[in-house]
Amino acid sequence: MKKIILLGSALLLSSSALFAQTTTTMSGSDARIGIKGGVNLSTVKYSGFDGASTLNDATKQNVGYNFTVFGDFGVGNNFFIQPGVSLQNKGTKFEGNFAGITGEQTINVMAIEVPVNAVVRIPTGQSGAFHLSAGPYAAFNVDGKRKTKITSGTNQGTTEESLKFGNNADDDVASMDFGANFGVGYRMNNGFLLGANYGLGLSNVLPKDNRSGDTKGANRVWGFSVGYSF
Repeated sequence: MKKIILLGSALLLSSSALFAQTTTTMSGSDARIGIKGGVNLSTVKYSGFDGASTLNDATKQNVGYNFTVFGDFGVGNNFFIQPGVSLQNKGTKFEGNFAGITGEQTINVMAIEVPVNAVVRIPTGQSGAFHLSAGPYAAFNVDGKRKTKITSGTNQGTTEESLKFGNNADDDVASMDFGANFGVGYRMNNGFLLGANYGLGLSNVLPKDNRSGDTKGANRVWGFSVGYSF
């Protein structure tokens, strides 16, 4: 786990150094770098098999975190391309009674995500500007745990195990995830910013050899963040 954190931190710092090389004005818009962090509310949406709707009804939002280094590169008047490197805590949570057993299970996944968003800036005078963004992302799932707590029925107690990533039958989660981001935010002229983002997973996070037919699980992530750009 420590190695994963160090790897993610190194990628974030490297990206910051790269973005810092560009600080001039392009097409009437500033080129900036920034950092932001906050809270994720994530679930996995299941489909393509009997019982998917029942499983979705038992799904609750898992509370995680996000931390991102990004760059704004002006390509037109009030229009930016915004690449970034991000640590995203995703996953899902189940609560309910299954076959006479009551309990909950939490799945936490740490992903290194690379988003590339197009950003439209809407100025609001001297105070700042609204930002509307959308674009694709690619994510690499690098670490995670599954925690199960059974409160009634057989095998009561709490267990925790590390997740395995890949496409084999004995893996828990696919090693990669692709999707689209949609965001809205407000950046004050002093550099502070607030934002909300929705991550729509488009790829199947269930391992290829561990599913059949049209069985699919896809990430759904709401993210809320505060940050600073300069």
